[in-house]
Formats: sequence, structure tokens, C-alpha cells
Amino acid sequence: MNDKLILLLPTICLLAGAMSLWFEAKNLNDLALKTKFLASLAFVGFAWQLGAMHSSYGQIMLFGLASSLLGDVLLAIKGRKLYFLLGIGAFLLAHIAYAVAFYQVGFEATELPLIVPVVMAFLLITAWWLRPHLQGPFVLAVPAYLLAIGLMLVFAWANQSTNAFAWIIGGASLFAISDLWVARNRFIQADIRNRIIGLPIYYIAQLMLAYSVTLL
Repeated sequence: MNDKLILLLPTICLLAGAMSLWFEAKNLNDLALKTKFLASLAFVGFAWQLGAMHSSYGQIMLFGLASSLLGDVLLAIKGRKLYFLLGIGAFLLAHIAYAVAFYQVGFEATELPLIVPVVMAFLLITAWWLRPHLQGPFVLAVPAYLLAIGLMLVFAWANQSTNAFAWIIGGASLFAISDLWVARNRFIQADIRNRIIGLPIYYIAQLMLAYSVTLL
């Protein structure tokens, strides 16, 4: 495949993501939603272009990427708590799908005693940070979401892929980091700076995970 063609969809993803931030900063919410959808559609298309449907790993990853796309659209709809809750559900499915895909790659059980405590510490600190700000259904939804993140991170860091090792770890870790900025924006302090930092990290993460399908 032509190298320039391979770079087309990632370029569209990052440019459309940047445009969505600009539109959001200008309170042009309709345009922000459309460009965000385009950016997310691009990382799903990238995985498809790289042959995701040709392997079980790729198919599971494609499901996770599509779930992330759905979550992006739901979270971009302003002023509706229900849509935000549904968005959390879509991203929870994405994290679980990625965890299943990483598990399928294979993992080194002897590394789990080192990985699990670190991941648990990350989850507990995050839960402690968010807990005073959670109300209603989010009291249960956010801890469930954190557990899905933890499962993804454990299998990502323990994966035994020769070619995709760094792409899996990098993509999963950046995805988890981007979630922190979403949580800060929703539960701690709404600020465009959360989006400016978190959204590029998120799209880079999804592109890395999408690229991993061609390495397995």
C-alpha cells in the first residue's frame, strides 16, 4: 500500500480533531460535533484500511474503535446527562473490547504481580479524586468504567506481541490518560483546556491502536 495513502486517514483524523476544538472554543457546537465525528470515523476507517477484518484481533479492535466513535458522538452532545451516561457506556464497551483483543494476543502471567498493583493504585487514586464530585447514576457508572480501564491496561502492559507490543501499550495508556481529562472536564472543572490537552492524546491513542491491527 502506498505510504501516502496510509497517512491520509490519520492526517484527516488529527486535522478534523483540531478543527473540532476550534469550533468548540467558538461555541459552534454543530460544527464541532460534525468535525469530531469525521475525526473518529477516520480512525475507524484507518483500521479497516489496514485489514482489520482479516483477523479476529482486528475485528475485535474494529468493534472497540466503532464503540469509541459512538462514545465521541454521544459525549459531544451538550447539556444532556443521559447522552453523557450513554457515552460512558459506549467507551466502557470499547475498553472491554480492547482488553479482550489484548488478552487474545497472549500475556505473561508472571508479570501480573508487578502490573496489577500499579494499575490498581492508578484506579484508586482516580476514584478518590472523582468520588466527591459524583452524583446519581455516576456513583456506580464511573467505578464500573474505571474497572474496564484497569482490565484494558493490565492486558495491554502484559501483552506478548513481538511487533505490536509498544503500539498496544502506548495506545492503551494514552487512552486511559485522555479519560482523565474528560473526567476533569465533566466532574471537576469544565474548561476548553481540558479538551485541548485530552483530545489530541485521545486521537493519537486510537490511531496507535488502529495501526496495531496490521502488526498482528
